Amino acid sequence: MIKKHIILSVFLIINANVDAQIISGTIYDSFTKNPLEGASVYIDGTTIGTVSDSNGYYRLEIETAFNAPVIVSFIGYKTKAFPITDVNTLKEIYLDENPNQLDEVLIEADTWSREKKLRIFKSEFLGKTISSKYCRITNEKDISLIYKPSTNTLIAFSENPLIIKNRYLGYTINYNLIDFEIEFKTSTQGLRYIQKVFSSGTSYFSELHKSTKKKNSLNREKSYYGSRIHFMRALFHKRLSENNFRLYYKRLPIHPYKYFNINTEENLIKVVMMVENLSVVYNNFHQSSLEFTAENNTFYIDKNGNHSPPNGLLFGGDFGQKRVSNMLPLDYNSIIN
Repeated sequence: MIKKHIILSVFLIINANVDAQIISGTIYDSFTKNPLEGASVYIDGTTIGTVSDSNGYYRLEIETAFNAPVIVSFIGYKTKAFPITDVNTLKEIYLDENPNQLDEVLIEADTWSREKKLRIFKSEFLGKTISSKYCRITNEKDISLIYKPSTNTLIAFSENPLIIKNRYLGYTINYNLIDFEIEFKTSTQGLRYIQKVFSSGTSYFSELHKSTKKKNSLNREKSYYGSRIHFMRALFHKRLSENNFRLYYKRLPIHPYKYFNINTEENLIKVVMMVENLSVVYNNFHQSSLEFTAENNTFYIDKNGNHSPPNGLLFGGDFGQKRVSNMLPLDYNSIIN
């Protein structure tokens, strides 16, 4: 059986949780020093965000403590990420113009059609679950896709945020696609298959409708239970068994925390893994795998289920199959039992 892993990466800056607060400041063009109107400012992976006014001024009210960074983005400029505690820097933010990414990519003879590349990209980016059938990227034309025969990889990027309408969960997602790469392998029979997917970006969620529909609420709940964020929150609270997660090592069931060395550090937990991979089963049915690639098998989790470093874990099985179409914001309020 061929294993396919996915690395889902976002900007994440570790710092201690902060109390509810208000941050504000002004956003400028770093070259002209002119204020930028309409720049987006948001807490990565949440529904908490705003835009700058005609004077470049923004004000963001944060009612819940987060370890996710503050993201500042504007079309045609490089996206920046700041620790939420870096109040002085957030008062005056200077954005640099973003050069054309095509200039940074070595162009090779690309024999794949755009239709083929776009089909593969959407399948691996949005996912293949039922929710993906109700997702639409409204600005597909902004996606640049290049297949590189020399490395057998497909890369994708966009100079503008992708606008994703998710009718299944009832969200509009502004997704800043920083990096996306699919690594292919060829079998001894000459068949090409996907071995690894790497996706890096930041996201801002907003309600698709004026009020949340009942079916969307039910779908959000179904998407949450058994998800990566559910697992991470349960691990943070040390309630894996109570939330129907079972762990296995070399196909044998183990105590939930046998190979986890957990220490609390300023509202984060520091997790050191004693082995490099584990299997996770949710509700005695949904199977996933975790492979640890972080230095010293160490990563951090906050109470919202945000883990760091994001590329320190490879997700396989059910965890790996759930992509952007199943994403929920970090401030989704599901209670850990």
